Amino acid sequence: MKPTPEDYIGLIRQVRSLMEVQHATTMRSWEETRVQPGAGKLLAELAYRGESRVSDLAELRFVDASVVSRQAAQLEKLGLIERRRAPEDRRAALLSVTPEGEKVLEQWRQRQVDAMAEALSDWDADEVTAATEHLERINAALRSRLSS
Repeated sequence: MKPTPEDYIGLIRQVRSLMEVQHATTMRSWEETRVQPGAGKLLAELAYRGESRVSDLAELRFVDASVVSRQAAQLEKLGLIERRRAPEDRRAALLSVTPEGEKVLEQWRQRQVDAMAEALSDWDADEVTAATEHLERINAALRSRLSS
Protein backbone atom coordinates (compact mmCIF):
# COMPACT_ATOMS: atom_id res chain seq x y z
CA MET A 1 0.00 0.00 0.00
CA LYS A 2 1.30 3.43 -0.94
CA PRO A 3 1.85 5.90 1.94
CA THR A 4 -0.77 8.59 2.39
CA PRO A 5 -0.06 12.32 2.76
CA GLU A 6 -0.78 11.88 6.48
CA ASP A 7 1.90 9.16 6.63
CA TYR A 8 4.43 11.58 5.15
CA ILE A 9 3.34 14.36 7.53
CA GLY A 10 3.89 11.98 10.45
CA LEU A 11 7.38 11.17 9.16
CA ILE A 12 8.17 14.86 8.66
CA ARG A 13 7.10 15.58 12.25
CA GLN A 14 9.37 12.84 13.57
CA VAL A 15 12.33 14.00 11.45
CA ARG A 16 11.78 17.58 12.62
CA SER A 17 11.61 16.41 16.23
CA LEU A 18 14.80 14.39 15.77
CA MET A 19 16.54 17.47 14.34
CA GLU A 20 15.44 19.56 17.33
CA VAL A 21 16.69 16.96 19.81
CA GLN A 22 19.94 16.60 17.86
CA HIS A 23 20.43 20.37 17.90
CA ALA A 24 19.85 20.57 21.65
CA THR A 25 22.22 17.66 22.25
CA THR A 26 24.88 19.23 20.05
CA MET A 27 24.57 22.58 21.84
CA ARG A 28 25.15 20.90 25.20
CA SER A 29 27.99 18.72 23.95
CA TRP A 30 29.99 21.59 22.49
CA GLU A 31 29.58 24.03 25.41
CA GLU A 32 32.81 22.80 27.03
CA THR A 33 34.92 23.15 23.88
CA ARG A 34 34.19 26.80 22.96
CA VAL A 35 33.29 25.53 19.47
CA GLN A 36 30.02 26.68 17.96
CA PRO A 37 27.79 23.76 16.88
CA GLY A 38 28.08 24.48 13.14
CA ALA A 39 31.86 24.58 13.37
CA GLY A 40 31.78 21.42 15.46
CA LYS A 41 29.78 19.63 12.79
CA LEU A 42 32.32 20.82 10.23
CA LEU A 43 35.13 19.39 12.38
CA ALA A 44 33.33 16.04 12.58
CA GLU A 45 32.67 15.97 8.83
CA LEU A 46 36.27 16.86 8.06
CA ALA A 47 37.57 14.11 10.35
CA TYR A 48 35.24 11.62 8.63
CA ARG A 49 36.10 12.68 5.06
CA GLY A 50 39.76 13.54 5.47
CA GLU A 51 41.51 16.52 3.91
CA SER A 52 38.93 18.44 1.89
CA ARG A 53 38.38 21.63 -0.07
CA VAL A 54 36.17 24.34 1.38
CA SER A 55 34.01 24.24 -1.75
CA ASP A 56 33.48 20.46 -1.49
CA LEU A 57 32.48 20.73 2.17
CA ALA A 58 30.06 23.56 1.37
CA GLU A 59 28.43 21.54 -1.41
CA LEU A 60 28.13 18.49 0.83
CA ARG A 61 26.50 20.56 3.61
CA PHE A 62 24.23 22.55 1.26
CA VAL A 63 25.67 25.89 2.40
CA ASP A 64 27.63 28.72 0.81
CA ALA A 65 31.43 28.42 0.85
CA SER A 66 31.58 31.59 2.97
CA VAL A 67 29.79 29.71 5.78
CA VAL A 68 32.38 26.93 5.72
CA SER A 69 35.18 29.50 5.56
CA ARG A 70 33.90 31.29 8.69
CA GLN A 71 33.52 28.03 10.58
CA ALA A 72 36.96 26.88 9.41
CA ALA A 73 38.48 30.16 10.62
CA GLN A 74 37.06 29.55 14.10
CA LEU A 75 38.40 25.98 14.15
CA GLU A 76 41.77 27.11 12.84
CA LYS A 77 42.03 29.82 15.52
CA LEU A 78 41.42 27.15 18.17
CA GLY A 79 44.11 24.92 16.63
CA LEU A 80 41.61 22.19 15.71
CA ILE A 81 42.18 22.26 11.95
CA GLU A 82 44.89 23.45 9.63
CA ARG A 83 44.65 24.99 6.21
CA ARG A 84 47.04 24.62 3.31
CA ARG A 85 46.98 25.61 -0.33
CA ALA A 86 46.01 22.92 -2.83
CA PRO A 87 49.09 22.09 -4.88
CA GLU A 88 47.11 21.78 -8.14
CA ASP A 89 45.20 25.05 -7.57
CA ARG A 90 46.91 27.58 -5.30
CA ARG A 91 43.64 29.53 -4.98
CA ALA A 92 41.92 26.62 -3.23
CA ALA A 93 42.37 25.78 0.43
CA LEU A 94 42.58 22.25 1.78
CA LEU A 95 41.45 21.71 5.36
CA SER A 96 42.51 18.90 7.68
CA VAL A 97 42.03 18.05 11.34
CA THR A 98 44.97 18.57 13.71
CA PRO A 99 45.88 16.12 16.50
CA GLU A 100 44.26 18.56 18.99
CA GLY A 101 41.13 18.58 16.80
CA GLU A 102 41.04 14.78 16.88
CA LYS A 103 41.33 14.87 20.68
CA VAL A 104 38.46 17.36 21.07
CA LEU A 105 36.36 15.43 18.57
CA GLU A 106 36.95 12.12 20.37
CA GLN A 107 35.81 13.67 23.67
CA TRP A 108 32.69 15.01 21.96
CA ARG A 109 31.99 11.66 20.31
CA GLN A 110 32.28 9.83 23.62
CA ARG A 111 29.77 12.20 25.23
CA GLN A 112 27.44 11.63 22.27
CA VAL A 113 27.82 7.83 22.47
CA ASP A 114 27.21 7.87 26.23
CA ALA A 115 24.06 9.98 25.81
CA MET A 116 22.71 7.77 23.01
CA ALA A 117 23.50 4.56 24.91
CA GLU A 118 21.70 5.90 27.97
CA ALA A 119 18.67 7.08 25.99
CA LEU A 120 18.37 3.77 24.10
CA SER A 121 19.41 1.50 26.96
CA ASP A 122 16.42 -0.79 26.37
CA TRP A 123 17.21 -1.24 22.64
CA ASP A 124 19.19 -4.21 21.37
CA ALA A 125 21.87 -4.06 18.66
CA ASP A 126 19.46 -5.17 15.91
CA GLU A 127 17.06 -2.33 16.73
CA VAL A 128 19.87 0.24 16.66
CA THR A 129 21.12 -1.17 13.34
CA ALA A 130 17.62 -1.11 11.83
CA ALA A 131 17.07 2.51 12.92
CA THR A 132 20.45 3.47 11.46
CA GLU A 133 19.64 1.79 8.14
CA HIS A 134 16.25 3.52 7.90
CA LEU A 135 17.80 6.92 8.63
CA GLU A 136 20.55 6.26 6.05
CA ARG A 137 17.91 5.51 3.41
CA ILE A 138 15.91 8.63 4.30
CA ASN A 139 19.03 10.82 4.18
CA ALA A 140 20.21 9.33 0.87
CA ALA A 141 16.79 9.86 -0.72
CA LEU A 142 16.49 13.44 0.50
CA ARG A 143 20.08 14.29 -0.50
CA SER A 144 19.49 12.82 -3.95
CA ARG A 145 16.39 14.94 -4.41
CA LEU A 146 18.21 18.09 -3.25
CA SER A 147 21.16 17.39 -5.55
CA SER A 148 19.06 16.95 -8.69
